[in-house]
Amino acid sequence: MKIALISDIHSNLEALMACCDVAMKEGAERFICLGDMVGYGPDPVATLDYLYTLPGFTAVLGNHDESMFSHIESPNNPVVQKVAEWTEKQLSRQHLDFLKSLPYEHVENGVTYVHASKYNPGEWRYIMKPEDAQKCMKAASTNLVFYGHIHIPMYFHELADNTVDQFIPEEGKKIPLNLHQRYVINVGSVGQPRDDNNKACFVIYDEEGHDITYHRVYYDYNETIRKIKECKINDYFAERLILGQ
Repeated sequence: MKIALISDIHSNLEALMACCDVAMKEGAERFICLGDMVGYGPDPVATLDYLYTLPGFTAVLGNHDESMFSHIESPNNPVVQKVAEWTEKQLSRQHLDFLKSLPYEHVENGVTYVHASKYNPGEWRYIMKPEDAQKCMKAASTNLVFYGHIHIPMYFHELADNTVDQFIPEEGKKIPLNLHQRYVINVGSVGQPRDDNNKACFVIYDEEGHDITYHRVYYDYNETIRKIKECKINDYFAERLILGQ
């Protein structure tokens, strides 16, 4: 089965729909979201409602999703706090109950799906370096871990000598996976890429072929920007969509 792995959508409906359209054309039969469905963007309700319709949809909790019901303030970032408060007000009780029901991690068929690191997932640790990935690997019961959170497509591979190498993937190129070695794979961000590339990003994982492919997708970010301005969300979140930062 081909599984589309999406993460960090951040209420960006245009990016989500564009990625899902490509995923379907590529033969994706199921969608797994690695968290942060809401936050930052203008369409939290439409984003969640669209996600519910995807075939085999499964999701884990992200830190922005959790902020909708945990009410942990961000005193060091009032801009983020303000948009979180606006987002929560848009959501219905059903939306909030759905987010509350999500686990920090999901494990099936020898794969761990998590928003941040498997190493204490509720602490929202960043995996940016091989040593971070190695902690995640050791905490996981599976050889394969997919995660989001950092908005930058990259993956880590543990070699035969137990060292961990870090790689930046090439768009559209199949990456074979050795089932007997460990990987920690960031699937990039659908709704707010931060690798200086403003194209939305997602991964297709082929369970039978044992490979992954990163896809970058053009979408109408000008429409998303228009909505951000219309909702009076801080322009900062509009500008970074153009820059991919």
